Amino acid sequence: MFNELTLGLHVLLLASIYVFLFIAVKVISKDLAWAKGAATEKLPRIVIVEGAEPGAATDYPIDEQLIIGRSPDCDIILEDTFASAHHARVYPANSAYWLEDLKSTNGTTTNNKQINAPVRLKKGSTFRIGQSVFKFMD
Repeated sequence: MFNELTLGLHVLLLASIYVFLFIAVKVISKDLAWAKGAATEKLPRIVIVEGAEPGAATDYPIDEQLIIGRSPDCDIILEDTFASAHHARVYPANSAYWLEDLKSTNGTTTNNKQINAPVRLKKGSTFRIGQSVFKFMD
């Protein structure tokens, strides 16, 4: 009787461990799937729709900010004599994305209007720097 009782308790203990492990693996796999989905969400980005050099990247995700200009230290480098070295920047602030002209020589336009102060970008907003046209994709 004692052997049957201990055998039954051993089986119950093993069954409990397997149930616990099954639940733990299920919860961990759900968390990993959620984390993978969160990591693959697309960041808002700037897309060059006109004026890109052949073979150059045309899609730039906005993580912190993007500096656009001719200088090699810019995030988006333009081979355009109408663009200044550090022409403009796109940056997040106050739960929105903004376009700011960095006191460029030829200016930055959006909706065919020269901007003098930071402008809030909306999904599909376009702006021009020199010969290049950009589109904000949210």
